[in-house]
Amino acid sequence: MRNFRNFLNKRAMIRAATLALPLVAVTALPACDLFNQAKSAVQDAAQIPIDVTQSTKVSFDLGKALGSTAGQTTPIKIEQDLPLPALPVDLKKEKPELAKYADGHIVTVEIKQIVVTPTTNTLTADLPALDIYFGPATATKASEGVKVASIPAIPKGSNKAIDAVIDSAGMTKAGTDYLAKLAFAEIMTGKLIVEAGGSVPSGLVDLKLDLTIHAVVTPL
Repeated sequence: MRNFRNFLNKRAMIRAATLALPLVAVTALPACDLFNQAKSAVQDAAQIPIDVTQSTKVSFDLGKALGSTAGQTTPIKIEQDLPLPALPVDLKKEKPELAKYADGHIVTVEIKQIVVTPTTNTLTADLPALDIYFGPATATKASEGVKVASIPAIPKGSNKAIDAVIDSAGMTKAGTDYLAKLAFAEIMTGKLIVEAGGSVPSGLVDLKLDLTIHAVVTPL
């Protein structure tokens, strides 16, 4: 009889301890969520990086732009915007390896590097620093786009290649707004400043810009 009572007491203690254990909530994900997560993981794993180089060229004749004042000593301070045209860039036509992904398969596009080479440089003064803007394909002025990089001043007569300084925030915005469309405008701006008593420069310059483009795409 005593053994039977001991058995009942032990059973009651085990039951009490079991009831005192914390409850663990188990949340079951809906099947559609599990499918979407799996699909997203597969797409991320299948993303393809593509790197291409795109070259553009711009030329301007500073002597022609300044007219009869070129080569003369100026009695007053001169500040003049440099006459730099907008350059259309159409990667759909020029880069077929990217163009085939244009229909909804481009994840990101960005310019990783811009190398500027003065292929011709007969300027009699340093080329002032320039800013580079990207805008929609129809853009003709910087105010229509976003600043993406700056080109340091180029010494007169120099043909040495230099790297533009990329503006990461501007490039990210341009990548989303313009580059992902694979067609955009490249616009450069700069200002020539000649102090009073200085010589007004002349000469011309041809610039070649090599853009290293990094894109991430998903399979077709």
